[in-house]
Amino acid sequence: MSIGLVVLFWAVLGAAVGSFLNVAADRLPEGGSLFSPPSHCGACGRRLAAAEMVPVWSYLALRGRCRTCGAAIGVRTLGVELITGLLFVLAAARISALSLAEWGTLLFTSASLAVLVVVTVTDLEHGLILNRVILPAIGLGLIGALLVGWPSLLARLGGGLLGAGVIVLIIVLVPRGMGWGDVRLAGFVGLTTGLRGILFALFVAFVSGGLVAGALLTAGIRRRGDTIPLGPFLAVGGGAALLYGDEMLRAFYALTTLF
Repeated sequence: MSIGLVVLFWAVLGAAVGSFLNVAADRLPEGGSLFSPPSHCGACGRRLAAAEMVPVWSYLALRGRCRTCGAAIGVRTLGVELITGLLFVLAAARISALSLAEWGTLLFTSASLAVLVVVTVTDLEHGLILNRVILPAIGLGLIGALLVGWPSLLARLGGGLLGAGVIVLIIVLVPRGMGWGDVRLAGFVGLTTGLRGILFALFVAFVSGGLVAGALLTAGIRRRGDTIPLGPFLAVGGGAALLYGDEMLRAFYALTTLF
């Protein structure tokens, strides 16, 4: 199998995973099961046919509405499928050879990106970073850290401790500014990206979060004292570090030498 075919296959897989992440984001915040009841229309309750569950295509073919009752299907459904597919493509495009090690890295990176996508959705929609998602993800991060071996293991463990520690410090200094879900998410990002990666991810999270908060305040959408979830910004930083951390850090350090 050529790398091009792997990228194409991974794009389709990513869209399918995105469909599953939509189910997780809908059901887990309410304590529901991922597998029961089967996929159905939230308005009329009709069980969806197989043709209605094809990622991306079904949404477009049905024009974003239930085939039976005409109820609107949220655009988030399409967005998550497209974004997850794109992230999987970016992960697969970084493969340089079809070796066992490369496949392992691709699987780990893709699974980590999927976690960041569902965390982003639940934090934006419910203000929640669910233990049912992030605790198994931390387990995944620990397994990945063990598999990379020494000395990268030390960097991964250090990254997890640093990421969690920074958020804990902020919680101590600014009570109610952040939550313990953010602590666990930062720990997960650190475990998957290492010391350099978590520093980059935190930088991206705080800068992008500050810019968005400033824009929302200026536009009158948020008021002073309103909280803005950190999770989505930390997820963006973590995803960037997973996919392009080394390149971005090299570019950043090269830029700093010019000043």
